[in-house]
Amino acid sequence: MNQNLQNIFKVLLILLISYTSEAQTVQKKLTNTTKPNIILILADDLGYGDVGFNRATNSEPFPADRGIIPTPNIDALANSGIICKNAHVAHPFCGPSRAALLTGMYPHRIGAQYNLPNDITSTLGIPTNETFFSKLVKDENYNTAAFGKWHLGFSEGSYQPLDRGFDYFFGFLGGGKGYFENGYEDLFYRRLGGNNPTTNEYQDPLQRNRSYVDRNEFSNAENEDYLTDVLTNDAINYIGTNAHKQDPFFMYLAYNAPHTPLEAPADEITLFKQNNPDFENLVRNSTYISESNPIKRISDPTAREAKIEEFVQDRITYATMVSNLDTNIGKLVAELKKDMNVYNNTVIIFLSDNGGYTYSKGAVNFPLDALKGSVLEGGHKVPMFVHWPNKITTPSVYNYQVSSLDLYPTIVNLAGGTVPNTKIIDGKDIMNQLIAGQDVRPEGQALYIMRPQNGFHNGAVMSYPWKIVKTGGKGKWKLFNIVNDPGETNDVRRIEPTAEIVIQKLLDQAVAWLKEFKNVKPAWYDNDGEDGPNGPVGHPHQALWDDGTLPGYDTLFESEDLKLGLNSIQKTNYKLYPNPTMDYLNLNFNQTITTLELEILTMTGSVVKKIKGTSTNKPRIDVSSLPIGNYILRIKADGKTSFEKVIKV
Repeated sequence: MNQNLQNIFKVLLILLISYTSEAQTVQKKLTNTTKPNIILILADDLGYGDVGFNRATNSEPFPADRGIIPTPNIDALANSGIICKNAHVAHPFCGPSRAALLTGMYPHRIGAQYNLPNDITSTLGIPTNETFFSKLVKDENYNTAAFGKWHLGFSEGSYQPLDRGFDYFFGFLGGGKGYFENGYEDLFYRRLGGNNPTTNEYQDPLQRNRSYVDRNEFSNAENEDYLTDVLTNDAINYIGTNAHKQDPFFMYLAYNAPHTPLEAPADEITLFKQNNPDFENLVRNSTYISESNPIKRISDPTAREAKIEEFVQDRITYATMVSNLDTNIGKLVAELKKDMNVYNNTVIIFLSDNGGYTYSKGAVNFPLDALKGSVLEGGHKVPMFVHWPNKITTPSVYNYQVSSLDLYPTIVNLAGGTVPNTKIIDGKDIMNQLIAGQDVRPEGQALYIMRPQNGFHNGAVMSYPWKIVKTGGKGKWKLFNIVNDPGETNDVRRIEPTAEIVIQKLLDQAVAWLKEFKNVKPAWYDNDGEDGPNGPVGHPHQALWDDGTLPGYDTLFESEDLKLGLNSIQKTNYKLYPNPTMDYLNLNFNQTITTLELEILTMTGSVVKKIKGTSTNKPRIDVSSLPIGNYILRIKADGKTSFEKVIKV
């Protein structure tokens, strides 16, 4: 080979190597860009009826006198994506709800059913052996960032965002913050080093990564920076920096708004009133306010009028906060749209951490009953949508039941990751079914809400269209069809022919779910309670957990009209015949029974016949005197329980 040919060969070889290397780089970039960016936006205490996309599809029109808050930017995303009309969180309070979201588990499993203590020196937090989904997303080469409210632990090296899978953090570690710097940061620095330093989580400065921000970063005496704006601006800067990197980004944007304190810029309140001139008077003259329980409890007319006016102004400030939130989400979207390829390949998931806090805190949950903290729908059913232009090309409303617990496996799978087999997950990957409009829980898998009260639990079990609810220490299970009756106005237990079977099926699921963690006590309580003569007396629930009054799960899942043991008889261990019957029922056990109690109940739960210890292994039950109809046979054998529907003809 002559020298010229050798030179040509070398050039071709170099070009080939260069082309191959470049092709591999391009291929890698193409592979990575097929993974979507993911933004999870979490509002705080947002009312179910306080976003337009929920009002627009209600079968019952939203009452104008409750105050219609325009949310055009949020609605634009929702109405071009998939609106989840029946979305629930795992707990009706902030901290436990966030623990469930990030761990993919009901907070009761790890003793996180209370908010963490309001103390920046606290060493408590979500156990480090529980993997947050952010860690699994980061493992798939995502750039990960958390903004805003954390509420999952303060200790550096254990519980902060940078310890749980996030590369970047900007926000506050506690459960809340004032919206203006002079309400928290100035006080913090004035008391720092004094005899009474601030440990209140609402009063320390914002934090970037591991450190507090410079105290002058957001100081502006003439026009003080507003917290929702500050968080959004930092998130926008993050998008600008990361949108065109080789690896995609995941952003957890957990706003404080519209959680209390109810604060908004004065000029924005004025502008809201100008843009919505009928809002104030409509709310002021609304029977929703004047006939509310907080108002009716006030007997003095002057005090009553003052409280009504207070609620009106609370509603206006809250509405301005929601409007500001909407504006900021619009700014975030505008940043994404600077490159439509980035925008189209970004999944945006929006929801609230729990239901809105009504009246004194400004929210409206129409058409739902109750508020934040409740096991009724207003406590845990939340606004939610999913937006993804590259995949969601046909906007729709998804009416099946979904949970915030579903976001853990959904987001991990979107990122190309895998949930470890050893990880307990209480939710399901919903993305494919969401897009296809298919029920993600076709076999009737239930969702649960439990809230510990003073000596008892309130609880709810949901499997659409049915929901059972029990409140109060001596409450009884109520049955609602929450597809037809989302406001839970009509308990159908006495009129629904299959009510007792529906209730028992849901209770059976609840007991099976509960068994795995029924002995887990709270790992913390949200405060130290009132001061007594010898110092703090502790949280009012703490002694009740310690002496066994709480958890009270057995009390929750039992009642006078339908008792339920935590152990049930396998139906393969006995035979019941004939059914239907005119006169007698025969019950044959294929095992030895020592103690036996039988009860026949009406379909509304009333006991009409009780038999104890008769022909223990092969009892014969005389039903000849009973009127024709449907009944429930409750079988209690050696401490175990089963139920059978029987028909008298």
